[in-house]
Amino acid sequence: MLGDEAFRLAKDAKDISESHIPVYNEEQVRLVTQETRYLWTRIEEMIASLNTTDSQDTSLNMLSQESVSYRNLQSKDQPMLDSEMGGMDSMGPTQMERENVNGQTSLYMLTVGRNKRCLLAYHHRRMEFIRSLLWTLHLAPSLVPPSVSARLSPEEQNFAREYARLNSTYRDSVEEQLCPTDSLDWTASGELPPRDIFIEVRVVRDCGEIVTESGVVNLQAGTQHYLRRSDIEHLLTIGYLEHIPR
Repeated sequence: MLGDEAFRLAKDAKDISESHIPVYNEEQVRLVTQETRYLWTRIEEMIASLNTTDSQDTSLNMLSQESVSYRNLQSKDQPMLDSEMGGMDSMGPTQMERENVNGQTSLYMLTVGRNKRCLLAYHHRRMEFIRSLLWTLHLAPSLVPPSVSARLSPEEQNFAREYARLNSTYRDSVEEQLCPTDSLDWTASGELPPRDIFIEVRVVRDCGEIVTESGVVNLQAGTQHYLRRSDIEHLLTIGYLEHIPR
């Protein structure tokens, strides 16, 4: 039925969450696009057919009026027979046929509009996921997990790189003007600042040695450390460290 392919694509968009994105459904996108193009071609054909029919009806009406006038001039006592007039009128489509064509055209146009909205919603949901993931990774596309990258289309991967590049350029220009000697945390939520300057963390994945204000710290998986939050905030964000609440 009309719109079934777009409905399946909308269900795929619904499956996207903050932590999961399905594989890009290229085949379903192709089916929806193909159906939309076919329906639009049919709409153009039906509208052109109606315009041609209207033009023919106008010509027939003019011919009928001229014929009536000519016969009335020849003989006022012999008007044109009703059967002859009916023969000319029957050459055009009936009113019911016109209404059927108009209804079918309206249905096709509504389906085309719905297909477009489903396509836009599907790609918009995926784009939102990519943007949220990039900000979590501090605008570093190279840190995107391979399992997630494999689910993205080549166009989406290119979008991720360009989005990160443009935002990094903007971030650097702002930091250069506002705080040339420091850097801003662009991933901060904007809520109240944390109460604890130092926190206890557990290392989930090996991070190697990092330089902190207190010196060099070797973060090996399974170890626990008591560190300044600002030094390891980015590692907490990407999941390499785990905060141990008191």
